[in-house]
Amino acid sequence: MKKSLTILAAACGLAALSSAAEAQSRAQVERRYTPAYHQCMNVASSNYDMGDCYGDELERQDGRLNQAYVMVMRPLSSTKKTTLRTLQRSWLKQRDAKCNRERNQYMGGSMSYGAFLSCMLDETIKRTIYLENYR
Repeated sequence: MKKSLTILAAACGLAALSSAAEAQSRAQVERRYTPAYHQCMNVASSNYDMGDCYGDELERQDGRLNQAYVMVMRPLSSTKKTTLRTLQRSWLKQRDAKCNRERNQYMGGSMSYGAFLSCMLDETIKRTIYLENYR
């Protein structure tokens, strides 16, 4: 029964998470890009170069996401930690699926990898914002 309640809570939380993540405006996401990312994109001369910029920024933003996750988890009860951990794992699957769909729209063309990384970057930032406001 306890496991069923945790799964139900996770499902409800995932629905709320989707709404919260979609509510993040483009401007909110773009404000989170680092100066290093902007500098890199300003000098990128090819899709390959842009992919490097996306990849480097994704690493930085993933670090921020991990910091936010640790900060949120620290004070939670063990039950709430379990719920949030389940939500986080579900979000990762959802993000990956969404970004793979973005990539597939370009059918393997030169823009597909950039579309995938751009999606991963923005979804990671949205999740960080969500965690920073988690209550």
